[in-house]
Amino acid sequence: DEKYIITYQNNDTAKLWDIATAKPLCSFTKDGVAMENFSGDKIKFSADRNGVTIFSLRDSSMLRLNEVYSFDPDLFLRGTGFFGLERTVRYPKISWKSAEIKKFKFGNCEEGWCEAPYMGEIYITFSKRHNWVATVTSDNTVKIIDTASEKELYSFFNLDSSDYFVQTSSGYYQCTGNAAKLLHYVTADQKVISFEQLDVRYNRPDKVLEAMGSSDSVLMASYRKAYEKRIKKLGIDTTAFHDGYSVPNSDIANREEIQYEQRNGKLDLHITGKDNSYTLDRFNCWINEVPVFGMRGADIKKKFRKNLDTTITVHLSEGVNKVETSVTSLSGAESYRKPLIVKYTPETKTIPKIYFIGIGINAFADSTHNLKWCVQDIRDLTNAMLNKYGDQLVVLDTLYNEQVTLTNVKALKQKLLNTGINDKVIISYSGHGLLSAVYDYYLSSYSVNFSKPEEGGIPYDELENLLDSIPSREKLLMLDACHSGEVDKEEMNKIVSSENSLTQNNVVANSGSRGADPKFSGKATKKLGMQNSFELMQSLFVNVGKGTGAIIISASGGVQFAQEKGSLGHGVFTYSVIEAMKKFQHIKVSEFKKTIGDSVTQLTNGLQKPTTRNETIAVDWEVW
Repeated sequence: DEKYIITYQNNDTAKLWDIATAKPLCSFTKDGVAMENFSGDKIKFSADRNGVTIFSLRDSSMLRLNEVYSFDPDLFLRGTGFFGLERTVRYPKISWKSAEIKKFKFGNCEEGWCEAPYMGEIYITFSKRHNWVATVTSDNTVKIIDTASEKELYSFFNLDSSDYFVQTSSGYYQCTGNAAKLLHYVTADQKVISFEQLDVRYNRPDKVLEAMGSSDSVLMASYRKAYEKRIKKLGIDTTAFHDGYSVPNSDIANREEIQYEQRNGKLDLHITGKDNSYTLDRFNCWINEVPVFGMRGADIKKKFRKNLDTTITVHLSEGVNKVETSVTSLSGAESYRKPLIVKYTPETKTIPKIYFIGIGINAFADSTHNLKWCVQDIRDLTNAMLNKYGDQLVVLDTLYNEQVTLTNVKALKQKLLNTGINDKVIISYSGHGLLSAVYDYYLSSYSVNFSKPEEGGIPYDELENLLDSIPSREKLLMLDACHSGEVDKEEMNKIVSSENSLTQNNVVANSGSRGADPKFSGKATKKLGMQNSFELMQSLFVNVGKGTGAIIISASGGVQFAQEKGSLGHGVFTYSVIEAMKKFQHIKVSEFKKTIGDSVTQLTNGLQKPTTRNETIAVDWEVW
């Protein structure tokens, strides 16, 4: 009679509730005997993976119910992570019958009616507000079905308490960064395509909100602007997203001949590529997301050909290797990358070296901008690494004060070219970070012009170039400097009017701040929240820009100051790195980034939050 609801819990206890009062009327033990009488009936129940069965002993009737989870899809799927409990009301179009529930149609059914996609446990609830049905299967997948059209609107699943994935029936999705790194696409012929190339097309939080029936037009507009910012930053021509637009084809022609288990450290790859309309511009090969031919790839445009047929020999890293290839045409379109996974196990395991370069600068030709702890940062970090890595550590070089020049920094590349494929490279910079008048980013040298950092400063690209096209594939660059995160030039004008004092929590402003840019007068910046589509872009999307394959962690956001604290005797970022080395015996890159980020944020009361300029998507190697 639609006045009651029964719930079944993992402790083998069932309760019968009055919907009107939302109070339990009676409960049942796992042996199926009623603890109380209800409306004069003797009632017992049994439960199994298919649901709950209630027996009325008075008239021997039986009612079969599937287990019910009641939640508000709007509250849950908007990211609160909270199941908003509400009274569950049966939707009139779906009736309960003895021993069965009326079947309803799903969008993936070809003809007629079909059961819910999971034939075992399935939990169902109804949204009277939207005329929706929500099903929750035991694999934690939520599907929302519109009862009028009988079509699936969107689905949701959570990896854990904080990471989730939502997808509309059109294929658009929104997800957390960790969930994104687990995604891949599969072609009709069951070939895997690397996720990042299609993520830029289908990762559309604005379209997900729209499919969910959201009325928050401001949030949808913010998400849309963040997506457009991402497309512009990556330089993507969105005409490639239109139906009928073609991209080049490329593959490893001999992939079927290549065994998963490899004993030889060299692998021959027969690469083919073709574009029906445009001349090919370049091709590249990636091993564990590190470009074999550098960021730009191998230039082939002078061949004036629309096809490629070549064989290259690559060196495998010990362990699992994710091998990808692609060709790019002069139109800028890149072929889809289809990963080949092989595992290389050498006869004799090599012991990798850890190559470290430290750059720290306290004293400047312009002494009004001198800092206090940067040199100490690098010296103590070097000692911490010696304690952590022991004989594996090779200190390639350390540059301090007057030694920090653009010429000396460029010269480090020759030393890095002598590293090995299985070695690690770690570079740490501690000093001023400066923005030019047009918001290009520079790191301070000894003789930098603080008013015009392009005069004597070290362009960020030069540090990144150190890590490009070197043998080592596990590369980490740490920047303990102001504005070391990416900067959105279009929105920088908002910074000037945004102020936040650095004096709280014993944080030193101006001279103690690692970026004495006169445009900011020693003032930090508040988060611009939804106004700042660049910040929102960084929070919504994984960075899939083409890079060197190195992990680049910045001490602060592009509009933040990296801070020094006298009580720590260090820059906050470098202090956090050293403390992590003391605390953790082993740590992977993903956990390292999170640990350092949490520590810096806590120590600065949220004034400074480290960001990632570049990162690998699927490869997560051990820092130590």
